Amino acid sequence: MFIRVKLYDTLRRLSNTPDRGIWEGDIPDGTNINDLIELIGTREGEVACAAINKQVVPLDTILQVGDEVMLVTNISGG
Repeated sequence: MFIRVKLYDTLRRLSNTPDRGIWEGDIPDGTNINDLIELIGTREGEVACAAINKQVVPLDTILQVGDEVMLVTNISGG
């Protein structure tokens, strides 16, 4: 199934489209957000939260055809 993922902050390096900050691709049916995070190559603990179609959801949420996913990193500062 085809998924579009919006990437923010350090995750933008994982873009696979000319539009920096976007990852698009086919993933297996039954993939959840944790699986997607691993699939696109993030580092462990890098993703703080996710949203599907602008709704914050748990990371074990199963993705559906046409979903637009947003992945956000932890906020840090000093």
